[in-house]
Amino acid sequence: MTLTHKCLILKEKGKKYIPTTMKMLLKTILSIVFAGFCLISSSQSSKSHSIGLQLNPYLDEELFHGYAIKYVYASRYTFSIKNHITLGPELSGFYVKLLSLDPNYIYSYFNVGGFLRYSFLPASRVRPFFEISPYYTFRHYKNLPENTYEGMPTDGKDSYLSGYLAPGISFFNKSQKISLDLFCKFSGKYFVNNENIVLSYRLNFRF
Repeated sequence: MTLTHKCLILKEKGKKYIPTTMKMLLKTILSIVFAGFCLISSSQSSKSHSIGLQLNPYLDEELFHGYAIKYVYASRYTFSIKNHITLGPELSGFYVKLLSLDPNYIYSYFNVGGFLRYSFLPASRVRPFFEISPYYTFRHYKNLPENTYEGMPTDGKDSYLSGYLAPGISFFNKSQKISLDLFCKFSGKYFVNNENIVLSYRLNFRF
């Protein structure tokens, strides 16, 4: 096992269950947020809506050396409440398979939440923005090496509250029906690169 993979497993081990009260609070908050999404959405015209997508392998040294395969995905629905402000629900996550271990160590993260964005220069085709996204993460892992931690199961799952802050910039085509978001996410939890910071994107289609 390489040092990088040991660090990956160490950080996986560090994840803790959040208290039941926090889970109940999160469910209440998400319910209120999604109810707000529906109310606001019903009052908007169709021109203010868009769908954003991301699907790609994560490009890093482990991929090019054949040590691991990592897939990143996201899907969001966006609508505007003002020229500067957009928000919506989002599903996202990633899947990692460490090929250097036998059997392959596999883990995945699935996030359910939403986002709120403030955009600068809303009339421009190039728009800086700042975004915040709270979400609830469901983590699953399989084939954790048995000699890594005594008493820790080789297969398991947990869940916890997480989120990120992200500055970024959007590029729109001439008709402003298609846009590309590039942003840098910061979080107290780890992303697919096993760090607290990662670059990301969304390809958006407005209708």
